[in-house]
Amino acid sequence: MLLIISQNKKMARGISEAFHYMSILSYGTTPHEALSEISGIYRAVLIINPSAFPDINDYVARIKTYKGDIPVFAITDSAAPTVYSDIFDAVFDNAQFTPALAQKIIDFANKNNLARIGDYYLGGFDACSNTLGVHYFHTPLSLTKTEAMILRYLIRSYSVPQKADNILKYAFKPSRSPEATSIRTHLSLMNKKLEQCIGRRMISLEPNKGYVILTPEYIKNRAL
Repeated sequence: MLLIISQNKKMARGISEAFHYMSILSYGTTPHEALSEISGIYRAVLIINPSAFPDINDYVARIKTYKGDIPVFAITDSAAPTVYSDIFDAVFDNAQFTPALAQKIIDFANKNNLARIGDYYLGGFDACSNTLGVHYFHTPLSLTKTEAMILRYLIRSYSVPQKADNILKYAFKPSRSPEATSIRTHLSLMNKKLEQCIGRRMISLEPNKGYVILTPEYIKNRAL
């Protein structure tokens, strides 16, 4: 996942929605909220307009304190001051905010042997952003775009069961987020499609925990 941070929460969420259209999980938030949001689920951080931060050097250092190996990038309104090169892993200008920006972040991960945004593999599932559709091994799955994003989130958060509120928060665009009660319906339909395509349901609701993908590893550990 990509954590997008801006002093303007509306802007952060708007950029997050753009990544959503690229089939990449992301979450947009404010600097203060981001410090409690950062976790191992994120693979990169994107800071919007770092000049608006009172002390961007200190802020990035605090992000690194929570997750030291995470790359931190920035988008600026104009040519970045040279000093930013010592703070961020890479700096982009607004003109670069296209699918090419996502590719630049992925290229950085490739060059530095880091986990990439947009990669969603698990137990035979391939829901990667650069793949046409979603597959289970070589079998195409007839999932809707919404269902595919839910699956991507469950893959990324595996093996921790996820409650409906978290699925709403991370797998849906903020402007199109439904009621939490609809998540059960989405997951039920997904399981029916999985059963039709591959012969079994693959998503379980763990009592008092949440939803999780039933990989052989998870089933084995649950039985212990």
